[in-house]
Amino acid sequence: MRYKDILVYIDDGASNVERVKTAFAMAKNHKARLTAVTLASDKPVHLKVKDEKAIKNISEQMAEQRVADFSKLASSEEIEVATRVIHGKKSVAVRKMAQYARNFDLLILRQANPKNENHPIIEQISEQVILLSGRPIFFMPYIGAHRIPCEKAMIAWDGSPAATRAVHDALPLMAGIKEVIILVVKEGKHKTAKGELLADDMVKHLQRHKVNAVAKRVNSGTFDVPTVILNEIAENDIDLLVMGGYGTPSLKQKIFGGVTQTFLSSMIVPVLMSH
Repeated sequence: MRYKDILVYIDDGASNVERVKTAFAMAKNHKARLTAVTLASDKPVHLKVKDEKAIKNISEQMAEQRVADFSKLASSEEIEVATRVIHGKKSVAVRKMAQYARNFDLLILRQANPKNENHPIIEQISEQVILLSGRPIFFMPYIGAHRIPCEKAMIAWDGSPAATRAVHDALPLMAGIKEVIILVVKEGKHKTAKGELLADDMVKHLQRHKVNAVAKRVNSGTFDVPTVILNEIAENDIDLLVMGGYGTPSLKQKIFGGVTQTFLSSMIVPVLMSH
């Protein structure tokens, strides 16, 4: 099983180089077509012009330049590539991008850096793509580990439909990984959760796909679930986290105020997320 159609978001941020390198590596490994997408409404990070019309013109020119630069880099990679510039005002363009992403097996995005001027639009892109694309997203952290190809993965497993979807969306990545830990976080003295009950069955299921999977159960103690997962990532030398994004568009505040938001803001390794 391989990804055959991969989409990568490009901009002029500092993390763009690593993201493109990762996209090239994935496309080669999966023998996939790689499409680069960018927004014409993205204001260049270092642009100091204040005139709105001039900003629009420069932003569109820079978007065209980004895809041209991407095509030039890709020409020496021996992979099939395509490019797409999405036009329109930011809110419209972001929604168009989320809809466009439905045509791909995997989307590669970057984590929003709160110190950057373009942080709001990157955050908006992340939210809209999670909610509206129906496709798995490979988020790359703006700081932290970028070991590609990944060698050791962890599944944040709670037995939910979202987590199940993420596991199956990640199968093409997990097939080549040395070890996959299915992590179940047990909270307090609550009754046995469905995730704990189903973890061993998921191990057997993944082993049938030739994935070297093992289950691990951890008591949360005085910590919340995201903190436990982050600690387990560090202690086990994990370089890929697989997890579900929760809820529906009408529950946006619930989704992005919980576990999902924690990992979008506290990412230390790449995260494959599905909703």
